[in-house]
Amino acid sequence: MIHDMELAVARRETIMTHAEGQSKMDKKAVTRTDFRHRQMELRKKIRDVHKANEECTKTISELEETQKLMSSSLLEKQEKLSMMQADSDMLEADLRRLVALKRQNLSEIVALQTRLKHLQAVIDGRYVFLFRSKKSLLMEHRRLNDRLGLLSTILTHVQDECPQFQEALSKVTQKIASKLQPT
Repeated sequence: MIHDMELAVARRETIMTHAEGQSKMDKKAVTRTDFRHRQMELRKKIRDVHKANEECTKTISELEETQKLMSSSLLEKQEKLSMMQADSDMLEADLRRLVALKRQNLSEIVALQTRLKHLQAVIDGRYVFLFRSKKSLLMEHRRLNDRLGLLSTILTHVQDECPQFQEALSKVTQKIASKLQPT
């Protein structure tokens, strides 16, 4: 049995040695021609890589130039937009002012038309007095004089309280005093 094992080990070693020799024979020996061919292929690949690198660098520089142009164009357009926005704000303010002026003018037109209508009625003899009797006219005068008296009293009080406004208020007080009529 030991002898059989020794034979099996020896047989294995022989098989391994034979396999190693066979594998060494299967490997080709590198010749000078193969080496030069391989070297030329590698040089060609290196040239291709350098060419691709140059193209990429050129493309990158073109893209950077395009980016600069786009940035300057965008900046110009933003400035133009801000100027247009400022113009728009001014136009909106003008529009609001003109709309307010239009409303004011329309109300003045209505007031003037009403006044014209009343004056035309007076000319035509169709005007109806609010106070048809002498008594109602006197009562209205009395009421207005009372209001003017009250207003005069208030203005006098304000003049006493705030002397800095005395000059401006004195003109108003004089005008009211001239309008006050005895009842």
